[in-house]
Amino acid sequence: MFEIGVDDGGSALWFADMLAAHGCDARVVGVDRNPPTGIEDPNVTLLTGDANRLSDTISAELLNSLPHPWLVIDDSSHFYATCLAVMTFFDPHLMSGDYLVIEDGVVESLPGLQYRQYESGPNHAVATFLDMTSGQYEIDTSLCDFYGPNVTYNPNGWLRHS
Repeated sequence: MFEIGVDDGGSALWFADMLAAHGCDARVVGVDRNPPTGIEDPNVTLLTGDANRLSDTISAELLNSLPHPWLVIDDSSHFYATCLAVMTFFDPHLMSGDYLVIEDGVVESLPGLQYRQYESGPNHAVATFLDMTSGQYEIDTSLCDFYGPNVTYNPNGWLRHS
């Protein structure tokens, strides 16, 4: 699994714990401009890198070494270009049943001037990506609508590779 934008690393550790608790032998690979230090978990690998240039950080060797299915979570900048760059980077490597989760599309509908800076980045990027990939992905409404129609911070942001 990949987490792009790890902040303090709490989610990466949580994901690793949840995977282990469910008997999954899986790794969490996190990428952040300033990944936290001091996280010691054999199932968590934190890399320094920019979400806009993931090919500079995530090697083909690393990609090829990880078994599918994959869960790729973009929780980085929430700007359109960055969200689209993350999806575009992973697209050629994803297989049927893999997921892309684009976090915080809810910024589009939150009040407050601080949220206007994102210019609907996550939601706009998802719409563009779905147009670009022409039917290769579908919005998994069972996850987006689990608690009610888009009662999530990731409205229409759970994309399953067909």
